[in-house]
Amino acid sequence: MKATFRGVFLTSEQPEKTAGFYRDVAGLTLETVGEGGAYVYWRIDADGMQIAIHDADAFADYSHPALAGSNLTHLYFKIADLQAFLAHLDVLGLQPYAIDDVVVTVIDPDGRKVLFGTA
Repeated sequence: MKATFRGVFLTSEQPEKTAGFYRDVAGLTLETVGEGGAYVYWRIDADGMQIAIHDADAFADYSHPALAGSNLTHLYFKIADLQAFLAHLDVLGLQPYAIDDVVVTVIDPDGRKVLFGTA
């Protein structure tokens, strides 16, 4: 079973301002995903790598409040097959924290929620 590193999710109390910082300071061409009144986040997806900035309140099931000492709140790995990955976890004796149609979330030894998904 091989996983490919997919990206980094950041959470922020002020995600639009944070996205502006990364656009202005780092020169990232972040796009806005979603529309007002619905779930909105900012991302750059290039060469199979993604950086995404999510609103901490909206992402609260995973991390709230935003951690001032560390913006890195999630690791996301791309997998080819969700069911094969679940079987792999079973072999390892690990129970997923959460499962949806695209993502399996697993808790690492330090308590971080690590996402493995097909997107």
